[in-house]
Amino acid sequence: MRNSTRIVIAALSLALAAPLWADTYPRQNGFRVTNYNFTVALSDASNELTVSEVVDLHFTAAGVASLMLDLCQLRTAPENPNRSNPCLAAKGDSAGTGMKVTAVTSGGAALHFDHDHDVLRIDFPHASQAGENLSISLDYHGTPANGILIGDNRYGDRGFVTNPWPDHTRNWLAVIDHPYMKAPKELTITAPNKYQVISNGTRMEVTDLPNGLRRTVWKESVPIATWQYSLAAAPFAVDYFGTFHGIPMSAWVFPQEREASFKAFSEYTEPILEFYIDHIGPYSYEKLAQVEANGVGGGMELASDIFYGYAPSGPGRQLLAHEMAHQWFGDSATEADWNDVWLSEGFATYFALLYQEHQDGRDAFIAGVKQSAASALRYYAAHPDSPLVHQNLNDVSQVIANNAQIYQGGAQVLHMLRGVVGNDNFWAGIRLYYSRFRDSNATSLDFEHAMEDGCSCDLAWYFPEWLHRGGVLQVNGTWHYDETAKQLEVTLDQTSNSGSPYRMPFQLGIEMPPAPPAAPGAGGRGGRGRGAAAPAPPPVVWMKQAHNTFTLPLASAPTNVVLDPQSWVTLAEIHFAPR
Repeated sequence: MRNSTRIVIAALSLALAAPLWADTYPRQNGFRVTNYNFTVALSDASNELTVSEVVDLHFTAAGVASLMLDLCQLRTAPENPNRSNPCLAAKGDSAGTGMKVTAVTSGGAALHFDHDHDVLRIDFPHASQAGENLSISLDYHGTPANGILIGDNRYGDRGFVTNPWPDHTRNWLAVIDHPYMKAPKELTITAPNKYQVISNGTRMEVTDLPNGLRRTVWKESVPIATWQYSLAAAPFAVDYFGTFHGIPMSAWVFPQEREASFKAFSEYTEPILEFYIDHIGPYSYEKLAQVEANGVGGGMELASDIFYGYAPSGPGRQLLAHEMAHQWFGDSATEADWNDVWLSEGFATYFALLYQEHQDGRDAFIAGVKQSAASALRYYAAHPDSPLVHQNLNDVSQVIANNAQIYQGGAQVLHMLRGVVGNDNFWAGIRLYYSRFRDSNATSLDFEHAMEDGCSCDLAWYFPEWLHRGGVLQVNGTWHYDETAKQLEVTLDQTSNSGSPYRMPFQLGIEMPPAPPAAPGAGGRGGRGRGAAAPAPPPVVWMKQAHNTFTLPLASAPTNVVLDPQSWVTLAEIHFAPR
């Protein structure tokens, strides 16, 4: 009876520790990966890769008997594209692609393994003991169907470029291909010496070998998710254009675009880096490389290396601001599972806007916010039942099927949160969130708690409204001035038919007639001298019910009243007029 009780308590503890919603990828418990070490041979003779790997494990519990790694297996028969299967080619059939495992050992002894349904199961020599370490060596080879583009770019130059997001690293490396298991990694590439080779982290070695080959070793000491693995081998033009706070900055570009791309990368990178370090916290990685990469559309925020698509006139500043924001949010503070992908994409979208505010001023920022909000509102109108956070996502290919909601809607959730808690509290919460989850994993609930601690306020009402329910705020409002009572009367009605009423603060922009000219000698310059008071902030009313009525004392009639004059409530359809 005592043992049964322990089992029940243990099961209950695991259930309580699990998030309310989580994507359905099977987690492995009782150990963590402490390092991956890959040795990969590339060739111009074929698209086949030859890989030797060592994976280091540290056990946190006893009784673990096996390890499962994602690795796309060799296809011996034709298979047509299927977006739900990351191991299949995007076009044509996949016959002949995939990896064949030839050996799995530990300490020189062969281990039993099965490679089935694109999962490599490895049985340990014995069940684990807590605190024990184990290193496993693997050898495999094959031609990836996906996850790494091997071929000519638009200028006819052959190259190798990874495209791992969200779960495509398994096409060429045996890994736990999910963000919950972050680990350092080392990558040794042997390739023809005509290629410049870049990957995550610090370059440890470049050695010319016989037969026109070169060995390049890159080591990433910071734990990263497998979707952040970078490899680009191509005839790059390379510019090392400086350091900032000890962080080396460089550009790796198509030689045909070197002038424009070198200029853009060297002009934009350092100011953006400075803004994010000053406002969020330290940069986590050993370098920041800006890389033009074949097959990339827009940008891809691989850790310490950001890949960009073709840009003959040079990459744009706001694209760099978005992708660089990911180095903090998505790369360093990584969503614990794919349900919370907005913690990556919504953040990068909003922080690029914040950089725009910093550089171009409030008007440009608000214009960008409104454009972003309009995109999100169009999506919500077409998909009123879609929540921002996925619920038990079971097909990772659909992780950003609600693209406008994840990117633009997520950005608006942050923008409205800033309006609710205030600018200083917003930045305090952001810095706290990043410091807690730097180089780790976080959930939406973790972010909520960090923001609550940052503002010393309760936000338990805010996040469920905007993360876990569909639709947007719909408001019909009126205003009226009561001359007898000398008060402004405002009504706000929520017209949505779904769910309980939203709770949201609204500013009221009260426009008054111009003041009469000051009498000569009565204050000078119409009261705008040194002693003139700063304009009072707009009054705020809290909408909490389906029908809300507010009265504000006002000595004389306003010429107009504007709801939300500073554009803080953006996921809303608002109709507000005098009555």
